[in-house]
Amino acid sequence: MRTGRYPRRGLALVAGAALLTTAACTAATAATSPAAPVPGWRVVKTIGPDKNNVSGLLTADAAKDAWSVWTGSGPATVLHWTGSAWTSVPVPANLNRYVQSAVAIGASSGSDFWLFGTYRSTEALRWTGRGWAPQAIPSWVLRRAGGTVTATAAVFGPGNVWVFSAGAGSYAAHYNGRTWAKVALPEVPADVSAAGSAGIWALGAEYAMHWTGASWATIRLPVFPLPFGDYATYGDLTAADAKDAWVVVSIYDSSHALVSTVPAYWTGTTWQLLNSPADILGSMAPDGGGGLWADGIDINPGGFWLLYHEVGGHWTSGQAPPGVDVHSPTPLTRIPGTRSLRATGTAFNAKGNYGVILKYGP
Repeated sequence: MRTGRYPRRGLALVAGAALLTTAACTAATAATSPAAPVPGWRVVKTIGPDKNNVSGLLTADAAKDAWSVWTGSGPATVLHWTGSAWTSVPVPANLNRYVQSAVAIGASSGSDFWLFGTYRSTEALRWTGRGWAPQAIPSWVLRRAGGTVTATAAVFGPGNVWVFSAGAGSYAAHYNGRTWAKVALPEVPADVSAAGSAGIWALGAEYAMHWTGASWATIRLPVFPLPFGDYATYGDLTAADAKDAWVVVSIYDSSHALVSTVPAYWTGTTWQLLNSPADILGSMAPDGGGGLWADGIDINPGGFWLLYHEVGGHWTSGQAPPGVDVHSPTPLTRIPGTRSLRATGTAFNAKGNYGVILKYGP
């Protein structure tokens, strides 16, 4: 991808595209005392710094239950949020390779955590609340595309587990507590996001696919007029709830140079486009109150990834994520049932790279 020149911002090239212009609420309720300020982004957990090139995976199934897996040159670290603290869940040395090769994690509770990795692609590693145990899975659950495995796991209970391998066949793997089955998809998934068992979304080449609980519904991805030779690609799918989702539209010119990235929102009936706060958008997450968080970066002049918040169709100025030195905080993850979010990031000091977990909100 050639990005040597400054992209045209937002929707400058999208003729006739509808902007998302939700009016901000102006009514206020009288209060006898000022409302308590919402805590901003901050570091709530540091991992390391005993490992190099550390990176983290994060999943959140409830306000009082979340998991994070960190890998690097040292022993892997598995952390569990119990509702009051991040605690380490020790992994036996003979199972460390499972964690080091992790490509997808998911959980429904503190006693139902799944880790899928490439060390042994015919086994998943499970935490039952009492201990770790490998569990056999079919060889087609984790599949390679282009030599690598990129997977997403969605765990809604011991008898309801989904695994999607990006770019590797038009089906998902589903576990019902007894057996694994292939569930056909309308298209090969490139990205997957879940907001509850009835809010699973998958991104194909031409369609966004939504699991209704019984079958996959298809929604044509946004199509709009572009100058001759320009084209659009789609990525960074984010499920807002069972009916709503976001996707990033990347617009390129005829020389394949990136022109702009535009968030598109499926309202349940149509796609609406929102101006972008940055040249390139990374991960996104709904804020639980009708708004959206996103991280992004401008290309020229290049700089650090910033966090942006959209409310009522307007973006706040970008803010640098605290405690993150090496790369963008990713993924932005909403804590279900709240207006709070988490993210992971990497920092460094004289001892090497170390990981951080960030949180926004109480």
